[in-house]
Amino acid sequence: MFNIGRAVVKNCQGLTRRELLQAGGLSLLGVSLADVLRVEASPSPPAPLPGGEGRRRGRETSCIFIFLEGGPSQFETFDPKPNAPMDIRGPYGNVATNVPGTQICELLPMLAERMDRCALIRSLTGFTGQHTARPALTGAFNSLTTYGAVMTRLKGAIGDMPPYVHLGGRIFNTPGIGGGILGSACDPIEIRDPFGRQVNLQQFSLTADVTPTRFQQRRELLSAVDRARAQTQASPAVERMDTFHQRAANILTAPIVRNAFDLAQEREPLRERYGANHFGQSLLLARRLVEAGTRFVQVKWYDWDGAWDIHGFNSTGIERMEEELCPRFDQGLSTLLDDLADRGLLASTLVVVIGEMGRTPRINHWGGRDHWGAVLFALLAGGGVPGGAVIGSSDAHGANPATFPVQPAEFAATLYRLLGIDTNTDPRIRPFIGNAGPVAGLV
Repeated sequence: MFNIGRAVVKNCQGLTRRELLQAGGLSLLGVSLADVLRVEASPSPPAPLPGGEGRRRGRETSCIFIFLEGGPSQFETFDPKPNAPMDIRGPYGNVATNVPGTQICELLPMLAERMDRCALIRSLTGFTGQHTARPALTGAFNSLTTYGAVMTRLKGAIGDMPPYVHLGGRIFNTPGIGGGILGSACDPIEIRDPFGRQVNLQQFSLTADVTPTRFQQRRELLSAVDRARAQTQASPAVERMDTFHQRAANILTAPIVRNAFDLAQEREPLRERYGANHFGQSLLLARRLVEAGTRFVQVKWYDWDGAWDIHGFNSTGIERMEEELCPRFDQGLSTLLDDLADRGLLASTLVVVIGEMGRTPRINHWGGRDHWGAVLFALLAGGGVPGGAVIGSSDAHGANPATFPVQPAEFAATLYRLLGIDTNTDPRIRPFIGNAGPVAGLV
C-alpha cells in the first residue's frame, strides 16, 4: 500500500470509482509530461496535401527553425547592393552562387555553393524594427503562440519524442512567447546548452523524491488503473488520462529520447564540421532530434550578447559580420544542409532562417547599421521548397520592398502549408494566420 495525494491504494488490486478519479487527477509520475501529452487529444490532423507523401518520402515533415536574434543585415548576407553608394552597400562585395543570376554577400562562400537547395525571400516586410520575436516566430505582432506550439497542438508528437524543442537561451525582450493561447502544454522543452555528454532534461527525469522503487510502484498503479477502467467501462476522459500518463512513463524510460539529446554519440569529425560553438552544435543537436522524431526544433543564435545587433556604439559594428557572425553561420548552416541531404532527411525537413528585423540602408557614423523593419530576408530549404527560388526584391538601396512584398502572416501561412497543414480547408489554423495565404512560388 502506498499514498499518492489523498488516495490510499492497494497496489495491483481493485479501485473504487472515486479512487480511480482521484488518481486520474494527480501527476502519477511526479512530472509535467502528462499535461504536455494532452495536446494529442485534439481532433485528428487533416489529410496530407495532394502529392505530399511523395515529397516527404514517407516521413512527416519536421522543421528546424533558426532564429538569428538581433536582426541580421540583409546587405552583408543575402541581399547585397553592389551598385549602391559606398555608405549603403558597405565594405563587402558579392559572390556568384550555384544558381545562375543569384548573388549573395562574399561573407557566405559556403552557402553560395548550396543555394540550389535554398529559396530566398528578399521582400519580407511589415516588421516592427524592434527587438521582439513575435512577428518572426508567430506571424503576428500581438501573438505569443509560436509556430512550434501550433504544430504541437495540431499535429501532436511522433512516437515518444517531445514534439517541440527550443535550443538556446530565452528569447530576448519577448517574455511569455511559446505556447501562448494554447497553454503551457504546448511550450517547448528548453535546452540552453547543447554541449556536454548528456543534457540534463528536467522534464525527462524522476523528481528527487521518486526512487526507482516508487517509480515502479507508480507504473504498477497505471496497470491497476487500466484494469479498473476495463472492468468498469470507464468514461473516455478517464481512458485518455491513462493514455497520457502511460505515454509520459514511456518517455521517461525510452532510450530514443535520451540518445537523441546525447551529442557524444556523434563522430568528432562531424561535430568539428558544424563548428566548435553553440550555434554549430545546436544545429547538430537539431538534426539528431528531427531524425529521432521531434516535429519542430527552434534554434536561437547564442545567448543575448548583442547577437546580430551591429549598431557600433553599444556593440561592434559591421566588422563583426566578417570576424564572427557570418563565418559561424555559413559553416554551421552549410554543414546542416549537407548532413540532412546525406541522410536522406532534407526532403522531409524544412529549414527556416529569419531574424526579427533587417538593418538600415545607410551605415551610421559609428560604423554600424541600426534597426530596420521595412525589409528583411528569410531563407528556406528542404521540406519541398523549390531550390534556387528568389521571391521578391528590395529597392536599389535595400530600404523597402520593390516587388512582391511578403507580410508576416503570409510567411506564417507558407510555413504551415509546407509543414502539412491545409491552410485553405483546416479551420484550426485560421486564428493564427487570419485570411493570409501562402507565398506563391514556395508551395
